[in-house]
Amino acid sequence: MTFQPYYIPLVVTLFLLSLESVAKSFELSYQHQQQTKTITVNQPSANRFEIARELPQQLSLVTLDWPPYIDRNLCNKGWVFTLTAALFNELGFGISVEFFPWARSVRMAELGQADILFPEYFIEVTAPSDVIANSFRRNNLALSTPYAGGLIGLMSRENYKAKYDGTFQSIQGARIGVVRGYQNTPEFDKHLDLGFFNAIQARDDQQNLKLLLASRVDYIVADPNVVDYLLSHDVQGDKNQIKFIEPAFQYNDFYYAISKRNAMWQSLQVKINAKLSEFEQAGTIKTIQQNAGKCAPAN
Repeated sequence: MTFQPYYIPLVVTLFLLSLESVAKSFELSYQHQQQTKTITVNQPSANRFEIARELPQQLSLVTLDWPPYIDRNLCNKGWVFTLTAALFNELGFGISVEFFPWARSVRMAELGQADILFPEYFIEVTAPSDVIANSFRRNNLALSTPYAGGLIGLMSRENYKAKYDGTFQSIQGARIGVVRGYQNTPEFDKHLDLGFFNAIQARDDQQNLKLLLASRVDYIVADPNVVDYLLSHDVQGDKNQIKFIEPAFQYNDFYYAISKRNAMWQSLQVKINAKLSEFEQAGTIKTIQQNAGKCAPAN
């Protein structure tokens, strides 16, 4: 078939329209040290967000959709996104933030294809890498100081007779849904690596929750805030169908995980830690959390 010249303007027009449908920007604000500051966030593609790309110091960050903490569909992309934008704005860095399935984000950070992975749970020094053979995750990633996080534990169906009594022996061999690439807790992950459970891996929390609702697993390991959000917005199901099994594993703080492939990772770690401490003392993190969900009408 001969490609007619008059097709070219049509193809170009459709391409530009497709770009316009994705490329957009929005403003987000935060308060720090009695000042209100506004940041312009550009979105050149469906999973990529950029801030201050004109600055000489640039960092690439990778994350995941994990509501209500961070998600592309949340107001201002969630409070963890706002905190991250504010943190690096105060540090004088331009950043790009890309959203991927968690396992891919972990891989990119450990291989140095991204500078920072977030929000990460604490990583034990003995936690093996799923990316680099004969390596520990802490060989490849350095953790910041912690900031506000959430509970983690077992969730099951309301009509399921849960056997968990606070010991992993009580659920040995149980079918447990876990998200691929997640750190959970040191003790649980240690038992998981030893094959203590019948673990079924999911791509993300949404898929994990669907496995539980479909009775394909007995329990899932999850943050109850995440499950509540998913049941309210993304996953068909009733909150009354799912229960959190007490006792919780623990409260997990969040961290920024810095790739050690970045030649400046040590100085970057020091700067991030100092700024997080300043934010904590100033009440900036708490204010950002309290203001989560307050978007301008245009957003």
